[in-house]
Amino acid sequence: MVLSTAQDCSRQIRDFTERGYLVIPSALTAAQIAALNRSIESDIERHGNDWVQFNEALTQTPDILSRTAELDFTIENPVVLDFLRQVIGEDVTFEEFLVMIREPTERPQDFKGWHRDLIRDYDRRMEIEYLSVIYYLTDVGPEDHCFSIVPETHARLVDLRPEEITPGSEVDVTGPAGTAIVFHGRAIHAGKHKPASRQRRTVHISYWSAGKPRAQEWTPIPRRLYERTNPLLPPQLYSKHAVTEVVDGVGRRPPDLDPSLPVADIIREVHRRASRRI
Repeated sequence: MVLSTAQDCSRQIRDFTERGYLVIPSALTAAQIAALNRSIESDIERHGNDWVQFNEALTQTPDILSRTAELDFTIENPVVLDFLRQVIGEDVTFEEFLVMIREPTERPQDFKGWHRDLIRDYDRRMEIEYLSVIYYLTDVGPEDHCFSIVPETHARLVDLRPEEITPGSEVDVTGPAGTAIVFHGRAIHAGKHKPASRQRRTVHISYWSAGKPRAQEWTPIPRRLYERTNPLLPPQLYSKHAVTEVVDGVGRRPPDLDPSLPVADIIREVHRRASRRI
């Protein structure tokens, strides 16, 4: 799907502003999808210890960019990035890159449940300004695990708490591999499990603005990206590589952990501590 006219772009910005999300079909080609899946399979085979397995249903890695350049093109995908430039502005910055795999499971829901990104503190919800993109790398039908979002909870319904979400108020986003979902991090959403689901693979990328703190500390920005000179890209896309101020939220490393630990080990420890508090 190409934002080919000013009218198309205006309509999509209006829909996104109102609902808090936008679905972009065919954001990746079949060749791009195949290449991404091959790269993911290769990384699992060679660097399996760098993937964090939260339970039998969920595995992910936030630092795959440090090991391969084969996924870089998704960050700069003009089909999506052109839309983000319209919404965020020319100071749009890359923040986070995550690959996630959800396996078939009997678990009724993801362990996070309904939530907002970046900051879990309800009273700080208006601080959440960044946007995220999810690419489906496998077909997601009605029987598959899917991204689910409650429209307008980023704005008109921003005072809703995640625990107040009632069944039926959400939208389950399905679509073939290559579908992209752009959503506001303040919108309440979840990874919804389906009992008969196939394996689901997704790439998650977040963006914000220059001049803001870094959203998280899990994804390093490799030199090959921040030294790239491409006049077609937003000028500050990779400028957060040198930013040390990090939002006090879910993407911040606990200060008592050794900063030299591998990212996967830090996330495992953060998850272990969070599980003990539940």
